[in-house]
Amino acid sequence: MNPESPNKPTERKKLRRFDMKKLLANPELRKNLIINGTIATQAREGIDITREQAENSYYVVTEGERAAFLGLVPFRTEIGENDGRHVEFVRNLTEYRPEVRADVALRDFSSIDSSPLAFDRLALVGSLFREHPKLDPDFASAAQGLATADDSRYLRCWWEVSDKARWTPFAKGGEFSRFYSDVYLVVFWLNNGESIRKFEKAYIRNESYYRISGLTWPRRTQRGFSVRILPEGCIFGDKGPAIFPHIADESFFLLGILNSRIAELLLRALISFGSWEVGAVKKIPVPKGASLLQNEVSHFAKLSHDTKASWDNGNEISTRFDRPWVLQPASTDNATSLSDALDTVLEVEADFDAELQSTYTQLNDAVYRLYGVNDKLRDKLEAAIGKRPPEIVWPQMEYKDRAQKRREHVDRLLCYLVKRIVEADADGLVCFESVAHEAPLLERLRKELHSCFPQQDPSTLETEVVNELKKKTKGYRRAETLTEWLQDAFFDTHSSLYQQRPLIWHLASNQVRRVPAIGVLFHAHKFNADALAKLRGTHLRDRLATLRREAGQASQDGREDDRLEALVAIEELEAYDAKLKHLQDGHHTGPDNGDRDYRILTPWKSAAEQPKGWNPDLDDGIKVNIAPLARTGLLRRKMRFAEAEKED
Repeated sequence: MNPESPNKPTERKKLRRFDMKKLLANPELRKNLIINGTIATQAREGIDITREQAENSYYVVTEGERAAFLGLVPFRTEIGENDGRHVEFVRNLTEYRPEVRADVALRDFSSIDSSPLAFDRLALVGSLFREHPKLDPDFASAAQGLATADDSRYLRCWWEVSDKARWTPFAKGGEFSRFYSDVYLVVFWLNNGESIRKFEKAYIRNESYYRISGLTWPRRTQRGFSVRILPEGCIFGDKGPAIFPHIADESFFLLGILNSRIAELLLRALISFGSWEVGAVKKIPVPKGASLLQNEVSHFAKLSHDTKASWDNGNEISTRFDRPWVLQPASTDNATSLSDALDTVLEVEADFDAELQSTYTQLNDAVYRLYGVNDKLRDKLEAAIGKRPPEIVWPQMEYKDRAQKRREHVDRLLCYLVKRIVEADADGLVCFESVAHEAPLLERLRKELHSCFPQQDPSTLETEVVNELKKKTKGYRRAETLTEWLQDAFFDTHSSLYQQRPLIWHLASNQVRRVPAIGVLFHAHKFNADALAKLRGTHLRDRLATLRREAGQASQDGREDDRLEALVAIEELEAYDAKLKHLQDGHHTGPDNGDRDYRILTPWKSAAEQPKGWNPDLDDGIKVNIAPLARTGLLRRKMRFAEAEKED
């Protein structure tokens, strides 16, 4: 007896113990076993057949009757029997040409029941629908959520509201982004959504899933299907449906599967392009395979999510925001100047992008193996999938060059510092000039800049900043000085970043002159009736007194040009004060929403509920409250707010 052979009953039992059903669940293994078995069986009968012939017999046996679809439109020439379409049709009856003819198993059409006829894609992926269970109900439940029917009334960006207890994070879909996307919207959910429940047009669906963690995706986007994590505590919407895994630990596994390249091709076999409906998503086949491969997919999905989320720490409008990218430790630890920090952050972004793209490649490799797709079929699938958006950490700057990104970082740094200055001010009111014994904005900004780069000489630092602002960069406003940037570029930049819901408002007495008689920054949450009264009673009065003294001194010194300039500024400031008085009173003459309508107009409130005078309700949103300042010319820039927005 061989001493190494098993001679104990328990050892013999262990050798025989394997799960044949589980083994054959691997579709590629099952296919190879049948094909190789067919070749071996025929060989025993003295019949030699090729592997291609054995594969054909495999499909005949396993797929049953098939339908042939031919794409003949490109071959159209003449009319009648000489028409190229006729010639190509006859040719493909006897000679299979995959670029023209697609053979589909008839039973595969059950996969696209009630869906558009996508036979060209189904010919490639039909077997995957047949061999793997559906996402819903086998792995998860997919559902549509809340439709407010009046988003301007019930939805806000998170920075607009001050009383967070009245609002709940809301996933509404948004732009294309795989694995991670910040939930920056909030929905008015006071008293468990009492106001929305009373609104007869609203549609509250699948409420039992509200606030549960899961996955979500934008239902309509032309860039492709993209799934991301839905954090705990969120309500999800009609345009941002959600997926709730039956096993919580499988969230990242499903995230990886659904964001893979093959998943979008599977989904496009069920739907028309650009509308990723819940009913179709439910039908996506999900492979059940080796736990090792599932763990790989989960790992790569989580790595992609975490990389994107960590980058978002530098995005000022993200709920994860910590500090701008150029002030993140990775950028400033070894940076002795702003220029060093800018170079470093661009390198960090490039490294993140390279890591994301490598991770995404590895994820797709693992997913293809899980589906049992061989190299030959994978090549066909890849050709059918075509080009998809790349994995990058900063999708808002896709297609932007290095110079544009560099300027974006400078603008965001300055915007952040200005915002920090206004937020730190006791009354949320900061003047460009020295008023009421307070330091002017420029002086405060210089101090903030120096605090960010204390090792650098302040004058050298300001020169570096100005040199960046002077560069001619596509899509960005040039500025010769920090003062010019503050006067002419800050508010546009800040408003654009905050999606036309600016948190810092730039009020100015003139929209044309390079340097208005007075300019002031207000924090939207603090600009109430008392703040407006203080602006008029303290800051404007003090500025007027200063200008009158300057006019008097210029007259004594015989500086006629300076005297006239001061008198023009006084006249401008007095006219501006009169307009602020109109705002204070809610004055209105002329047409509604005209340039002499100083009222806050809230569309969903009755006449009796409308604010009387300047008494903004923060829950009404920034667009509604800033609109009277915009249309009456009280802001530094001519801008439009509170207009109807396009739907996603």
